[in-house]
Amino acid sequence: MAEKNKRLHIRGVKQPSKRLEDDVIGRAKDLADNPGLLRPLCAGNCRKCVFDKVFKDIDKYAKYRGDEQALIKMASKGLDSMAKAYAGTISVAAAGKVPLMATAVIGGQRVPYVVRGTVPAPLLIGCQHYDDPKLRLLYYNGLIKKQGLHLYSWGDKSVCSDAPNMPEDYLYDTWWETPYKFDGDGIDCGHEGNVSLNIGVKSCGCTIHICSDCAKDVSTLAYIVSRLSAEDPLDDISVWVQSKYHSEGSDGKHAVTGDQLKQYMLGKTTDRALIESVRRSDLSDLASSGSLTLISGDRNYGSDLDSFISGLSGTDGEKELLKSFLSGNPRSVVIKSGKASEAVAGLWSADWKGLIAAATSAEFAERYSEMPRLPAADAIAEARRAFISKDVIEDLPAFRRPGPMTQAADSLAKAAKVGGLAMVEETAAGIPMRDSKSKGLAAGFALACGGSVPASFSKDEKEFAEFLVPFIKQVIGASGEKYREDMNTLLMALSCGEKV
Repeated sequence: MAEKNKRLHIRGVKQPSKRLEDDVIGRAKDLADNPGLLRPLCAGNCRKCVFDKVFKDIDKYAKYRGDEQALIKMASKGLDSMAKAYAGTISVAAAGKVPLMATAVIGGQRVPYVVRGTVPAPLLIGCQHYDDPKLRLLYYNGLIKKQGLHLYSWGDKSVCSDAPNMPEDYLYDTWWETPYKFDGDGIDCGHEGNVSLNIGVKSCGCTIHICSDCAKDVSTLAYIVSRLSAEDPLDDISVWVQSKYHSEGSDGKHAVTGDQLKQYMLGKTTDRALIESVRRSDLSDLASSGSLTLISGDRNYGSDLDSFISGLSGTDGEKELLKSFLSGNPRSVVIKSGKASEAVAGLWSADWKGLIAAATSAEFAERYSEMPRLPAADAIAEARRAFISKDVIEDLPAFRRPGPMTQAADSLAKAAKVGGLAMVEETAAGIPMRDSKSKGLAAGFALACGGSVPASFSKDEKEFAEFLVPFIKQVIGASGEKYREDMNTLLMALSCGEKV
């Protein structure tokens, strides 16, 4: 029984209600007629039952069940407190009335009882409330712990054993008091989870399994031991947290022991808090380990980079970037979605320059003096374009004070040279389409790179774009001063009034 339930706070006496008086007298009469209601069932291998002597005295006292004064005297003398508690309890039945009752506060619960003889309050309470699985433990605790026994209390049963021997019925009965409701009334949530709590009971071969997503702010262990009496209630129970956040060579199993286990047993630590504590600790250890550990969803790939990359969703470029970077820079990567973009974004703040170097070159990455303010994917794409286009752009003349159509044509031509249709479409999306000439120019570049004209174009707009294609192809294929000449020809074809 949890320690908090053992502490008794005795309150003053008062006149009981008629209903409460009837309940107390009724239970006392039941015990007077059948003392065996107090005797636990046996599930052990004791050579001699420690309850034999107790119940020999109890049976003797039961013969006086109708003599109130004799029973009160018996409750005031003798050495066996359990037998004295029985005598005091059935004296209430003999009296047929309860003039005054005391109240004890046990674990926040107000518990009424009748004071009789010189019996310690816990034994009186346990005896008089023998039908309550938790309160009845107060009657047995002293003897059970003194003799090194184990007592399991649930429903209308108490089972005693000389060794840990938890009945499955007891385990499930205490489990059903928790707020958890798993399929089939089971004790396993059915989810593996990245981090999970496990409570194993060796004697019945059962394990409670709760994943991080299902965990609640309660202590399941406190429920399991709430109706168990033993010198060490945890000698049959092991608690561990299983984590996927571990480096290669570790099994990720964290045994809960010592003061942490005690706090959990007393309900001062919850299932969720225990899981979260391990999760934070493991992630911190991974981050500082300097080893390659790859985790996606519920799967830990260890250092198997090829399998990790193969299991990701995303573009080939994203996957190639990750493989290139992680091959030379061992890191711990933990993602939930299984997307390559999530892995890149997770590495970005600490390794942005290394990622840019993997997408371009170490020399090119050194041009950056600070982290780009763009999102990771956009910053890497921009760096990649700049790197690829570097040689192309250096071979082309620079135009001084270009007009808007010249700027658009120059940007689209360079995009076509560097990245083909995809980069042309991306560049065109950033160019203001103020009139039919700018729209025709963008569509002409798309056609020249194997694309198509938007369906919204009129017949005249489509024909104008097709008219520009030969001039555009000349610009795309030109270099040096020829590029300037062909750009002027394209601008003339556009009839925009600009030249370079």
